Amino acid sequence: MAKKTSLNKGLEALLGDVAAPKETKTTKKTSQKAKKEPESLEININKIKTNQYQPRTTFDEKKLQELSESIKKHGVVQPILVREDEDGYELVAGERRMRASKLAGLKKIPAVITKVTNIQSLEIAILENVQREDLNPLEISKGYQRLKEEFGYTQEQVAKSVGKPRSTIANSLRLLTLSPKIQAELESGNLTEGHAKVLLGVDAAQADTLLDTILKDALSVRDLESLLTEKTTTPTTKKPKSTDEKNLESALSSKLGSKVVIQDTNGKGKMVIKYYSYDELDGIIEKISV
Repeated sequence: MAKKTSLNKGLEALLGDVAAPKETKTTKKTSQKAKKEPESLEININKIKTNQYQPRTTFDEKKLQELSESIKKHGVVQPILVREDEDGYELVAGERRMRASKLAGLKKIPAVITKVTNIQSLEIAILENVQREDLNPLEISKGYQRLKEEFGYTQEQVAKSVGKPRSTIANSLRLLTLSPKIQAELESGNLTEGHAKVLLGVDAAQADTLLDTILKDALSVRDLESLLTEKTTTPTTKKPKSTDEKNLESALSSKLGSKVVIQDTNGKGKMVIKYYSYDELDGIIEKISV
């Protein structure tokens, strides 16, 4: 039997109160022991509103058309998930199936009605897409950010809700600090998450310049890292560090639990904090955010 992932368990927990079919007298004894299955109903598609918390912003039209053709032949195999509202129903999970069903000309669609809060609706929408790895990196980041901004989640709570390490959440949210130009390319798929993470390590102006180079020369992530290494290893004449600089580096390194390097030239320069894993980076972020 396949082992359940944290995401599977999380989604199962959120859907724990899905409506189940009524028991009959003939099946009462067995049904008490067996797990109740959710009841699927045929609902008019026009009465279902899209999920206001849907993290996905783009849909592959070609794949939707392929799914539509499949639905024409075999019907909707897996019911969508909805919750009731004052005007009818609001979609919780299954927007691709609903869109494809509309393309296929269906008037009704099989659906399971559940009772979930706004927070759970967003969590389920994120879970459904992350489990299939179907969202682009920026859509995932924005989904996590909505949990923080709209519902007051901490990074730890976001991590628990989607079954991911906190360091993964922290690094995903960092993508939202990139320039709009870089975010647009990341969202369109012209730039990978690997490229974006490398660009997070340089200043904004240099990152935008590097973006143009990446797109023009079709640089891989390794090519980009090599390019940056060449630039940072250009021979320069360094002056010896003063005692004050060394003492400050030592004190900061001890405070943050990671090596700190200060590069100063007549009162101007930069401070570099080194890390060797995402968990270590997450720890540094926590310390400087206090």
